[in-house]
Amino acid sequence: MKQDIAEAQSPGGVELKEGQDWTIPFELTQGGFAELELNARSESDWRVTDYESVVVRIWLQEEYNQDCVLFYGSRPLEYRRLLGRLEPGRYTLRFEFQRELSSPQVTRAWIDSVRIALVPGESPMHEIYRHAPVLYGRNVYHPYESRYTDTPLLMFYFTEPLADGRAIEYQIMFSHEDEGTPTPLLMSKWGRTTDIEWVYRVELNEAGEVRKATFQGPHHMRTEFAGGTALGGHPVLQAATTNGMVDHTVTSAYRFLFPPVYAWDQMKEPRERVMDAFPFTYQVTAWEMERQYPAEKPTILNTYRLGDLRNYLYVQTAKITQDPQQKTSIDVQVKLKDGGWYSSSFGDLRQGNFRCAYDGPYAQFSTTVRLPEGTDYEDIEEICAVWLPGGEESVTVPELKALFLDEDYAPLPPIRAARAVVVTKAEPRQTMWRRGTP
Repeated sequence: MKQDIAEAQSPGGVELKEGQDWTIPFELTQGGFAELELNARSESDWRVTDYESVVVRIWLQEEYNQDCVLFYGSRPLEYRRLLGRLEPGRYTLRFEFQRELSSPQVTRAWIDSVRIALVPGESPMHEIYRHAPVLYGRNVYHPYESRYTDTPLLMFYFTEPLADGRAIEYQIMFSHEDEGTPTPLLMSKWGRTTDIEWVYRVELNEAGEVRKATFQGPHHMRTEFAGGTALGGHPVLQAATTNGMVDHTVTSAYRFLFPPVYAWDQMKEPRERVMDAFPFTYQVTAWEMERQYPAEKPTILNTYRLGDLRNYLYVQTAKITQDPQQKTSIDVQVKLKDGGWYSSSFGDLRQGNFRCAYDGPYAQFSTTVRLPEGTDYEDIEEICAVWLPGGEESVTVPELKALFLDEDYAPLPPIRAARAVVVTKAEPRQTMWRRGTP
C-alpha cells in the first residue's frame, strides 16, 4: 500500500535552533503522494504557558510546504505529514526551527529520524490521500494559535457507498475546543476533552470525479466548497472558529497537511477508538487541561465540574434506536464496592442549553463517569445502562468498553462486555458488566 523511499537517522538527534537547519535528499522513481514520518522532540512542555511547543517549518525544493507543531515535549513522537503529490525526480527536504511561530521560551528541537514513504497511483489508498485537505492554522485571537491551543493532532476518514460512486469524509482531532460545549460538560457529553470535527466531505462518481464537495463551516453549517487547492491538488481549508469549524477562505500564514491515518467504521465503533489507536492524544489534551483548566481541588464528588482526567472511567458504547435522527439518550452508571453509584450525566443534569447526556448524531458514542480519586478496576462492582426520558422508549445497548488513564494520562488496558441489553421506559436499568460475570 505504501512504499518506503528514504530514511535518515541521527544518533542523539539533529539539533534545530534559530539559524541551524537540517536538509536531506530523496528520490522518487514514480509519482504519488509522499508521506513524511518525522520522529522529533523539543525542550517544550504543553502544560506550561510560553513553553508549549516548537514549530518546525518544512521546505520542499526550497518552497514552503507546511509546518509541524511539536507538542509532545522532550519525549520522541512520530509526527506524520503528507508532503503532497510529487512527480518522479530528485528532491531536497529542509527542516527549519521557526522562531516566530514557536513558543517564546523554547529555543531548540531535535530530529531523531526521518522516513519518507510513497502512496503510488495503484494503491487502494491513493484516492483517499488525493482528497485529504490542507488545513491552515487558526488565527482568531493570535496569529499562531495552533501552537498553544486547540492544535490539530491527526486526521482520519470514513467512506460511504453512493448509488453511483462513494463519499469520503475527513475528520480532524484537535487537542481541545476553546468554545462550544462548556469544558466541564465535555467529559459527560462526549467522553473526552479533545474536539473531533468532520471538516471536509467529497462525493465521487464511479470514475473518481468530484460530484460535490462540502465542509463544516461556522455554526456547524454544511457549506459547498469553492476554495483553492495546494500541494498537488489538495483542497485548502482554514481553521476558522474556536470550536473546530473551518472555512474555504484563507486568513492565516501557516498550514498543515495530515495523512488520513485511520479508517473509521461509524457503524462499529465510536470516534474515540481513534484516540485508543493513538494514545498520545489522551496525554496532550490532558496537558492542555492542566494549563487552561486547573482541576477542581479539593475534589467534590457528583459535581460536573472538571476534575483530574485520571479520575474518570472512559466508557465507549452505543445506543441503537428505530429513528437515529431522534435525540435519544442513555446514562451510564457505575457502582463501586462501597455501594456508591456514580452517573455519567450526573443524573441527567442540564446546564443552560446543554444536556450532560450524549445526544449526538452517531449511534456509537463515548462518555465518562467521574469517580473518587484513586479508584481502579478492582473497585468497580457493576456498570449499568439507564434509559433517560426525551427520546424513544426503547434503546438497545450492544456492548461496553471502559478504561482508566494511568498516572501519565495514557490509557490502561480496558474492561469489555459484549452482551446486548435493552433499556426501556418500563425497565430503565440494565446491567452491562458485573464483576465475576462472564
